[in-house]
Amino acid sequence: MQARYILLPTRGFVASEPYSAPATLQFLASLTPAPHLERPSHLLVLDSIRETGAKLVTLPTGAIGDFRRAHPGTRIVPEVFYQPARAPRPSVRIPATRSATASAAGVVLTVELLSDATPVADVEVIAFIDFAEGRGAQGRTNRRGQVRLRLPATTRTIERLYLFPRVKAWPRVIRNHAAGPDPVRLRPIEPDFADSRAACYGPAQDEDGRGVTIGVIDTGCGPHPWLQVAGGVNTVYGEDETDWFDIDGHGTHVAGLVGANGPTFRGTAPAARVRAYRVFGRKDDGASNFAIAKAIDRAVADGCDLLNMSLGGGPLDVLTDEAIKDARSRGVLCIVAAGNEGGPVAWPGRHALAMAVSAVGVRGRWPRDATQAEEVERPFGREFDGDPCFIARFSNRGPEIDLAAPGLGIVSTMPPDGLGVMDGTSMACPLATAALACRLARRPDVLGQARDTARADEIERLALTGNLDLALPHALQGHGMPR
Repeated sequence: MQARYILLPTRGFVASEPYSAPATLQFLASLTPAPHLERPSHLLVLDSIRETGAKLVTLPTGAIGDFRRAHPGTRIVPEVFYQPARAPRPSVRIPATRSATASAAGVVLTVELLSDATPVADVEVIAFIDFAEGRGAQGRTNRRGQVRLRLPATTRTIERLYLFPRVKAWPRVIRNHAAGPDPVRLRPIEPDFADSRAACYGPAQDEDGRGVTIGVIDTGCGPHPWLQVAGGVNTVYGEDETDWFDIDGHGTHVAGLVGANGPTFRGTAPAARVRAYRVFGRKDDGASNFAIAKAIDRAVADGCDLLNMSLGGGPLDVLTDEAIKDARSRGVLCIVAAGNEGGPVAWPGRHALAMAVSAVGVRGRWPRDATQAEEVERPFGREFDGDPCFIARFSNRGPEIDLAAPGLGIVSTMPPDGLGVMDGTSMACPLATAALACRLARRPDVLGQARDTARADEIERLALTGNLDLALPHALQGHGMPR
């Protein structure tokens, strides 16, 4: 049975003497991508990061021992996968009915906008008839705004009904919803609505972030008329490297928080140069650590100053460790989402040379019946115009937290031309990155330094100095909110 692995030199991300023996350097240099060719021990080379750098290969699972005996200076590590760092949503654990005819006899809901009764398509609808048990049904609305839920036809009351629109509207939760013909209405996103980001940050200025290049390592970016992306690369094995456009919406939301510049919506660093690196594949369940490492390497080579990584959740792995350290040695700082399990900081956010960001909410900065109200958690901290802030219930926390930024009920760009609301340390991460970009733009002495470890150290010092104290414990806010 063949499996995918990653080969690394004895030490570091790219082999060099004296840390790797000449034989290891020669061996890695000989491994050029040629998946149609078979090498000794049935080793197939799929992809490569620099001549003597990491290699993505396939190898029979039983051949690892033989490989290590033949190439003792070459590390062989597993390929692992990461997910976008968006907040979890409720999910049905027990189907409300297992009847084969339930789809025909289920409950039909229609979802409309409150302002003009326009049907809302692509809304994730999650209905519980017993929330404690997790019993219910879920589905997604069609173009007519309708969804048929596999609930018993006799259902009169839905104990808890969640609606998560992709664009145009705020998510909503309804308790004890009376099932019937009346449509469920969602509140539209108003361009001037002051969400948690607006509560914490003032309006962006035209020059904010100018001169700084930010690499967004995510699900891709755009298209969106308010986002001018300077270019990008798709690093997913087997896909067209020029196809870096968004396959999910998550990456466009993240990038918009950094650099969007539209008539009714702006990112926090609208003058920054944004580059997109798609690491999530169309068929893979998550982003491969090889794709992430390759994106980091390409972004550094492309002149990025900061790398935004709104992803995580995998096990600690050697490859992302080496890639983050290599970026740091070349003068680039990685800012990483802390994760959304409500527990310890996830990898790679917990990397000692990266900046981990937790998610802040400001109470009441969403419509009254929005799902965000369920994420409010004490302790409360500093107030913004009379509304206290807090760390969202889902946000990971711990001694590894470096920074905190708004991540609950955040409005941003969604392809092809809309606005949507998302929650998660995924949203906090680009806001911290953008705020740091604004600071860095005002420090040409740091920005213009030689691209080495000393430069990255100065950027980290900027990130951790002079932040707003949110009056929350260090394990929740780290060194505070950069502004």
